[in-house]
Amino acid sequence: MRLKCDSRVLKEGAVFEKSGDARCSLVDALLRIRNDLLQGRIEMHLGETNIHRLVGFVDGYRACLVDHGADDRDFERFCEWLRSVKDEFPVEGWAAKYLRDSHGDHLAAIKKFLDFVSEFVEAEGKTSHGL
Repeated sequence: MRLKCDSRVLKEGAVFEKSGDARCSLVDALLRIRNDLLQGRIEMHLGETNIHRLVGFVDGYRACLVDHGADDRDFERFCEWLRSVKDEFPVEGWAAKYLRDSHGDHLAAIKKFLDFVSEFVEAEGKTSHGL
């Protein structure tokens, strides 16, 4: 089942659509968050600028998709790309590594992850990706 964006309540087995046929993949959601981060509005998604909040968002979004029978191949491909092309998916987890790389700066760690999402989308040749 392919999940589509819409403001309607999600019902099992349903497919929701939005003008432009934008899928609600996690990659799409992360691109929206990156766009808002670049405009200084990261807190509207995470409550506070904390890399662990972003990890919770990612885990929760993925769990919701699984609970509703949707697969998110875009995010799976992103993780594989992060691992094999960028060598940026360590055993300790990306959040711990990026926070360490950023010397404890949560905003810089979040931006690094979201910049990789954007780079992946560009590398895949997907320019609109829900935006």
